[in-house]
Amino acid sequence: MIMEVNAVVKKLRKGMVRAAILYPSTYSASLSSLAIHSIYYIANSYPEVYAERFTLGNSRSLETRSPLKDFDYIIGSIHYELDYPKLVSILSNGGVSALRSIRRGRPLLIVGGPTPMSNPAPLTDIVDAVAVGEAEVLLPTLIEAIVENHGEPSKVLDSLPSNGFYLPESGEEVKRVWTRDLDAAFYPVKQIQSLSNEPIYGKGFIIETSRGCPRWCRFCIEGRLFKPHRARSSQALVNLVEEGLRINEVNRAVVYSLFFPGSNGELHLLKYFSDRGIKASLPSIRLDLVSDELLELMHGVGQRTLVTAPESISSYGEAVLCKFFKRKDHEAALKQAVDRGFDLKLYFIIGIKGEGFDSVRENVEFIKRISSYARKSGRKVSVSINPLVPKPKTPFQWIGMIDVAKAKRLIKYVRGELGGIADVRPYDAEHAWAQTSIALGDSRLSKLIVEWGLRGGGIRSWRRILDSHSYSAAYVTTGRSFGGKTPWDDIIIGERVEEVAEAEYIALRKIIKETGATNN
Repeated sequence: MIMEVNAVVKKLRKGMVRAAILYPSTYSASLSSLAIHSIYYIANSYPEVYAERFTLGNSRSLETRSPLKDFDYIIGSIHYELDYPKLVSILSNGGVSALRSIRRGRPLLIVGGPTPMSNPAPLTDIVDAVAVGEAEVLLPTLIEAIVENHGEPSKVLDSLPSNGFYLPESGEEVKRVWTRDLDAAFYPVKQIQSLSNEPIYGKGFIIETSRGCPRWCRFCIEGRLFKPHRARSSQALVNLVEEGLRINEVNRAVVYSLFFPGSNGELHLLKYFSDRGIKASLPSIRLDLVSDELLELMHGVGQRTLVTAPESISSYGEAVLCKFFKRKDHEAALKQAVDRGFDLKLYFIIGIKGEGFDSVRENVEFIKRISSYARKSGRKVSVSINPLVPKPKTPFQWIGMIDVAKAKRLIKYVRGELGGIADVRPYDAEHAWAQTSIALGDSRLSKLIVEWGLRGGGIRSWRRILDSHSYSAAYVTTGRSFGGKTPWDDIIIGERVEEVAEAEYIALRKIIKETGATNN
């Protein structure tokens, strides 16, 4: 039985707008989703709206145990392509058709999140609208449209502004809408605290210190979707944390940031935590920002593992991924962390189009050296290795990923070389393929995703469904055709994201073509 504090309790009355907030992943994962907390409390701030939550495995709402079919509106937040069949499953189990043409707006299904925002095409036959932008700006607009036009689904959709909401039926271009001033924006200071389940990042107050990233790592979709980089001020952070720890009755913070610590406010916050004995879980740290001061502050907040993503230290990997940092500086920063008593958790991309074996071996030898050094000090090293999954709005949308067989060979090689030296955790190559097939997919996938979800998911099932419908996913390895129309052309992120991706691809084409690894 799930037990919580801070859940919203309202008395159901006639005419009340009932909204389901759907997160197609586990309940524990939902507790660590800042998006879910934000949507939940913004929606429930309207007296005429009662928003209740649904997660994977919960066929009835967490608040009133109501079935999904009793709700007028469903608002979903999706962060991962392979959660699409789970979305279908939750809808079906709740007595709601996943097909928009059958629902006819009853209930309306509106989703947001990085994955549908970057490419809504694979959800064309499922959703009624996709939010293209950030919740603090878009959700009040959506809720007000719902309240003013309750009972008339078509009017709700017609009243949504063209910028910020993509409607599959209209096919019109939509520009992203984003929060200009994080200090002035709504923040869910009150957050759901479970008494029965542990959130995936542990119990604590979630504090987002910044949003977006100033860098242009070529593979990173979130850094592009949430540009420009915006940081909360020192005072705003302290105010939020003081109130959040008090209201939620916790003495631990969970820090969210794509670029950490990229501002004086973030360093000030760490000092604040350390001085007051507040424990904190920190996000991935950029190695070029590691310093004695930072390590001391990390130690002061109880962090004992340095999480960081070198991605690749080979010259080829750095040139393609655009994550430049001198190898000797990488090594020095990691050894510095080990010397200060930190375990290491490293993220590497093994399997980039055109990457030769020597490049992979460079990364493996680097990990061996770091692991050996750490073991001498009694420290542990875990390594996540991942084939590159191409994403829309990045230059890899035109390049594609390596073939699955090669990815499997590379993973096997890395595990063999590092076995007994480091804890190696690979991302399954078949999952990477399936994820890419959806990330770069078109609207024809939509009905196939419905079939997939109704069959229970599974990668083998996905391949069989694509084959049975003669759907070619050749673009997974070839990429989309440069200069041609992509399924996500109607989504405009802005902040030079589209222009930069094109310029990067032109620069990358020469590097990768020299290996004979691309058809573009």
